[in-house]
Amino acid sequence: MNKKSSYGVFGVITVAVVLLIAIAVNLLFSLIPDRIRRIDLSTEQLTKVSDQAKEYLKKSLDSEVNVYLIAESGMEDISVREFLARLHDVDGRISYESLDPTVKRSFVERLTGGSADDIADNTVVVSGKKYGSVKIIAPENLYSYEAFVIDANAGEFVSYGEYPYREFVSVYASLTEYFESGYAYYDTKFNGETALISAIDYVLTDPASLPKVYFTSMHGESSVSDSLSEMLELSNLPAEPLTLKEGIPSDAGIVVMNVPITDISEKEAEDLTDYLSSGGKLFIITSHTHTESLKNLLTVLEKYGLSAQYNELYESNSSYYYPGYLNSLLPDPSTLEQLYGVEHYYFLASSAHAINKKSDLEGITYTDLLSTTTGAYYETDESGTQSDAAKFSIAVSAMSQDGGEVLWFACPYMLSEEENDMTGGGNYVHFTSMLASLCNKNTAVFASKTLEGDTLTLSAAPDPKATAAMWA
Repeated sequence: MNKKSSYGVFGVITVAVVLLIAIAVNLLFSLIPDRIRRIDLSTEQLTKVSDQAKEYLKKSLDSEVNVYLIAESGMEDISVREFLARLHDVDGRISYESLDPTVKRSFVERLTGGSADDIADNTVVVSGKKYGSVKIIAPENLYSYEAFVIDANAGEFVSYGEYPYREFVSVYASLTEYFESGYAYYDTKFNGETALISAIDYVLTDPASLPKVYFTSMHGESSVSDSLSEMLELSNLPAEPLTLKEGIPSDAGIVVMNVPITDISEKEAEDLTDYLSSGGKLFIITSHTHTESLKNLLTVLEKYGLSAQYNELYESNSSYYYPGYLNSLLPDPSTLEQLYGVEHYYFLASSAHAINKKSDLEGITYTDLLSTTTGAYYETDESGTQSDAAKFSIAVSAMSQDGGEVLWFACPYMLSEEENDMTGGGNYVHFTSMLASLCNKNTAVFASKTLEGDTLTLSAAPDPKATAAMWA
């Protein structure tokens, strides 16, 4: 055999050995469980299932749940696909399947109850076997957007909070109108864990027992923003309007009065008292400028030993008010965190007033939810004379032995979008978590995870339509 042919034989053998090794490695790799093979290299481990979500599934998952990612082949959202696969890894009772609507058209239409042509790519459908319930999650609801602005003229950095897609488009367009120059930028955040765990909670819950959050009307109450309504819907706590003169529905998980200006009638006060006596929950938000005239409503609160002090509060400790605004209080939220399970969010309470409690009232248990520091004060007259510094309660829970509970927040702007934006969404997160707890819901708002950022230069003559088109 000549040297040339021996080299050829050696080359063939080498190639064969390499191929055999590659095949063996692939076979071994295929035996490794998916949860180990799928290593998340992203900065914030976008597709990792949080311990909080695992704990929820451990407590609440008591039947099989089917999750479908509807998208044409090759168009699947990688983050969503990986997160769904990891959910299946956490508990095998959560099945996961990708559906191409062009291939499985009839099945998709039976599942969603609509035309496959109207289903956007990366829509997620969660179906529960226990009650036959179905929850459809639009792809834009799997993400949220946090907006920021650097105002070149004022030299200031301003955070505008975290928004769902629809509201973000409007907010970003308005920023270009407000700021003449500077830079606006945003972070895209994966919010899939909140959306998907919430959907699983929905299909595991008896539709007949889903509690509702009723917001009263007809007394000058402040309206609820679209952003808050979406957050409540996502938490399976649909907000409904309520006219108290029609009585309180039996499915009321909680009744919310968001800064009433005019008083309720005596009959409405009786209905609220009866509702509380039967174990109902009343969440009331008030303003120091209007509360004194609400005689009938105050009568209901007095039965729980609560009364108001009608003076706007100020903080002297700079760590507990928004920079430059002594009446924009930033109280310690640790009690809210302990009771309702939300951490690392501020709570802003502008123009708050104090709530007094009767310590000698039997059968009522009080919890101070938010308080000022011992350095807070109010102005005693128009000349600005200050009261003695003291600690004041600005949010209180009063629970009776029969299970009725009043939560009084003397923070009139706590549900405003502006106040919520200034805390990066903290006010809405705390509020939603409180309602979920009061309605005996296990779902929680999970932290969203940053994907990417982008920048928009703001000129002196912006075009809001062009800005909005960037996100369409």
